[in-house]
Amino acid sequence: MKGTISRCLALMVRAKAGDATWKEIVKDSNAGPSGALLEIATADVDDAVVGRLMANTCKHMKLTSEQACDAFGEYWCSDYAPKLYSTIWRRFKSSREMILGMDQVHIEVTDTMERARPPRFDYAWKDDKTLVIKYKSRRQMVDVYVGLVRGVGKAFKEKLSVKKLTADTVEVIFG
Repeated sequence: MKGTISRCLALMVRAKAGDATWKEIVKDSNAGPSGALLEIATADVDDAVVGRLMANTCKHMKLTSEQACDAFGEYWCSDYAPKLYSTIWRRFKSSREMILGMDQVHIEVTDTMERARPPRFDYAWKDDKTLVIKYKSRRQMVDVYVGLVRGVGKAFKEKLSVKKLTADTVEVIFG
């Protein structure tokens, strides 16, 4: 996967727990001698390494997986993405717009960035407030996606109820 995920994770851990904690996470994750590649947004980082980084973030920060995914999602949406991806971020005026627009953003990323394989999404409305999202990725990171959707709600200061229904399906209730 692209290094933007591990870069955001590194920045989040440093902001919340310090540089020493991040260095321990990198060491325990067998992520290379310095972990420098992990902080290059366009680098290709092995999926297994990112999985170990997430697991060790939970361990070192004493977080459950859900807490770590929520913290990552909130950091991504409040600090990281609005700066790094400001032109994309400014396209959207609400959490509903952003969530529904991410499949198109991921199509554009795939077309412009070599070896990019972001998740894709299918959307189905249950009613005017309830959206069911099919998360399509071989990486099986739907829990991170749930945290990101919650982060989108916080970034737009909108109330969202987000629930993982299955290993690849998420329900979002707006309002």
